Amino acid sequence: MIRRQLRLMRDDGVPKPARIVSSSVFSLVALFSAAWAVFVFQPFGRREWSFAAIAGVLVLVALGPRLSSRFRATAQSDRARDVGRSLRLGRRLLIGGLTCWLGLIAWSSLSAGGVVPPAKSDPGAIRVLTWNILHGRDRGAPWVRCGWTARKKALEAGLTATQPEILCVQEALSEQVDSIAAFLPNHTHVGVGRDDGRSAGEYCAIFYDSRRFVEIETGTFWLEEPTDEPPSGLTLGPKRICTWARLLERASGRVLRVYNTHLYLTEKARQRAVRVILARIVAGDPTDALLVTGDFNAPPGTSSRRLFDEAGLLSSAELIGRSTTLPTYHFYGIRLRSLDEILCSKDWIVREHRVLDVKPGNTYPSDHFGVMADVVLRP
Repeated sequence: MIRRQLRLMRDDGVPKPARIVSSSVFSLVALFSAAWAVFVFQPFGRREWSFAAIAGVLVLVALGPRLSSRFRATAQSDRARDVGRSLRLGRRLLIGGLTCWLGLIAWSSLSAGGVVPPAKSDPGAIRVLTWNILHGRDRGAPWVRCGWTARKKALEAGLTATQPEILCVQEALSEQVDSIAAFLPNHTHVGVGRDDGRSAGEYCAIFYDSRRFVEIETGTFWLEEPTDEPPSGLTLGPKRICTWARLLERASGRVLRVYNTHLYLTEKARQRAVRVILARIVAGDPTDALLVTGDFNAPPGTSSRRLFDEAGLLSSAELIGRSTTLPTYHFYGIRLRSLDEILCSKDWIVREHRVLDVKPGNTYPSDHFGVMADVVLRP
């Protein structure tokens, strides 16, 4: 009896609990890798090639030789049977995952984008646009490019159609900032890369139409102490930034300040970051009209967003009576959460507000939609 129990617990010198743990770890690693691939390899352009490649892998897995059958036919031990079961389960999971991935790609191709907004109804209004454009490069591995070659053409079409006078972008890398500058030849841009305070890492850049505005002062600060320095040494995550610009509107002689940021993924970190931003705002001239834009990485109603409300910075959607919960983040065209917004001080009247979900050339410019508002300074 004791020998039988030992044989069940141990096979080929490997304890059964150890085999179970090893199999579980392998499954978790496989699932994490699959989720990472689906997230990173979103096909913003050339979806037909991605679809064909994944469909080919699916056919090979579904119809190809089944390794698990060999173990089932020759299984002489608990270990061999465990391997056979793991292979059969892994094959089923892979087939299911690839099928879902094909469905996501099909939806990203078939889902409809929104209409291009009309020209401003009030010529005196300022058109403000904030957009997390998703980092990307023209060259490199797929997870480095993130479809930028295709996306930048769609982004150019979106910017050309809307003609924002103030554009705030998040996640932009240096070459993306240069591309946008070429799309908007009448605009000047300010901002630095968050990793070194110069050109490395993501920007929260601000572009403004230099025909309408005169630059008074600009800068970038970090959302962790020390707030005037980029990160030093190894850190667990990025040290995020806020870029700001103080501008004089030529026609009215009024001064406005624009703050553009990309907040953290966790709520406690977001709250600390918002308090840093509000402290900088309070330290400025109280007569300036204020705009705060960005990817806040949290929906309306969360504690970090309420801190802005309590400071008198309200959503442009709320100020015009529109819904504040329209999704601005999507996954393969599936609209998920409202994370991006334009916040206004009491100095502004909002004439228009839109979630810019355009899809030029059947390509989404980013995994975020833009948020656009036409605002007028109160007399």
